[in-house]
Amino acid sequence: MALDYAILSVLYDRFALNLRGMTVLAAYWKGLRLWVGMSLLAIALAACSAVPIFFDTDLVADAISLQLEQTQGQLTSQLRLSQNPTWSVDRVKVTENAPVMIQELPGYHLRGTYRLTIELPRGTVTRPKQPFDLYLQGQKEGKTWRLGKYGPSEPGEEPDWTTYLITPEGYYGD
Repeated sequence: MALDYAILSVLYDRFALNLRGMTVLAAYWKGLRLWVGMSLLAIALAACSAVPIFFDTDLVADAISLQLEQTQGQLTSQLRLSQNPTWSVDRVKVTENAPVMIQELPGYHLRGTYRLTIELPRGTVTRPKQPFDLYLQGQKEGKTWRLGKYGPSEPGEEPDWTTYLITPEGYYGD
C-alpha cells in the first residue's frame, strides 16, 4: 500500500510539472495574467487613438442647413421659384465619422442621411434619406463649430480649406 502511494505520488509530481518546471496551476495563472495584461494594453491603445465622437444631430442639421443656404440660389433657380423657399432638416443619421485636420485644427468628415422638408407656395415637399457629406471643424475654445469646404475659393486658385461658422442657438459672439 505504501509502495502504491509512493508510485502515485511520483507519477502525480511528474504530471503536475510542465516542460518549464512549473506546476499546471502556476502555468494557468501565468497565462491568465498575460491575457489580462494584453487586454488592458489593447484597451489603453484604443483609448489613445482617434475615437470617433458622437455628434449632436442638431449641430449636423445646422451644418446641413448652412450648406443649403450657401446653395440657395442654385436651389431656387432649379425649382424655378420666384421667392426663396424655407426648409427644415431633421432625422439626421451620421453613418460615417472620420477624423481629419482642417487648417491645423481637428475636424471630422461626416457622411449620412437626413430628411429635407421644403415649404413651397404650392405645398410642402418632403425628401427622406437625402445624403450628406460634410466636414466639421472644432474651434480651440471648444464653444463653436465651423463647416469646412475644400476647394479653390476663386477659379484658377489652388484648393484650400474655407470654413464658415455654424451659429449655435443663443450665440452672440465673444
